[in-house]
Amino acid sequence: MRKLILVTLAVLLMTACSQLPNTQASYAGPVAYINDASRKKSAIRIYFYELAMVDGRDVYASSSCHYDGGGSEQVGVNACSARHTVPAGEHTLRIRAVNYLTVPFFSLFNDRYKAEGDVTVNLARGVEYFVRGEIFDDRAAVWIEDSKGNPVSRRIETK
Repeated sequence: MRKLILVTLAVLLMTACSQLPNTQASYAGPVAYINDASRKKSAIRIYFYELAMVDGRDVYASSSCHYDGGGSEQVGVNACSARHTVPAGEHTLRIRAVNYLTVPFFSLFNDRYKAEGDVTVNLARGVEYFVRGEIFDDRAAVWIEDSKGNPVSRRIETK
């Protein structure tokens, strides 16, 4: 009985550590590009500012492609920042600021999504956009900027 409990706990822990990636959507016609951003806060904490959905469809978020490295300047933690191809034109985008912890156990005691919401943005053909944000202990914000640093969406803020 004791072995069964230990095996069950081990399986649950391994399942919590694995993530199935969403399939990146592909589009035909004029497109724009939205780039996620990430910032390493500590040895176990990474902040992601990312696109999560386009018009209600999931996209492969940067916090889903985290992996343990070992040889990077981030001392053992590599974080990727995805570049999303999105049709040009007006779209409703779900963006979020994510407090990602590399040790799943610690996630039980912390909010994962610090700021998340939908914004309507008119994306120009061939233009690069960037998801930007801030995460502090008492508040967080996320928004989208163009390549010149001009905001093109409203700020989604939490307190």
